[in-house]
Amino acid sequence: MADDSRSEEVLNMPAIASLEDLKAAQKDLQEAKDLNELKATFKKWRRIGWKNVCKLWLEERTPEQLKGEGDH
Repeated sequence: MADDSRSEEVLNMPAIASLEDLKAAQKDLQEAKDLNELKATFKKWRRIGWKNVCKLWLEERTPEQLKGEGDH
C-alpha cells in the first residue's frame, strides 16, 4: 500500500510561481467574459501550472494559499 503521508505532502507543496503571478492570473480569470477569453487566459498562465490555474479559476484556493501563506 502507498504511504498516504507522502502523497499529502506533495498535494500541499507551495506553488513555485510568484505571488504576483498568481494574483495576476486570478484577476485575469475573474475578468474573462467568454470562452475565448478564458482559453486565452489559460494559455497565458500555463507556466504557473494547470492545477494552480484550475484552483484559482474554481476559487478552490487563493494565491496566498497556493504559496502556502494562507489557511486551507
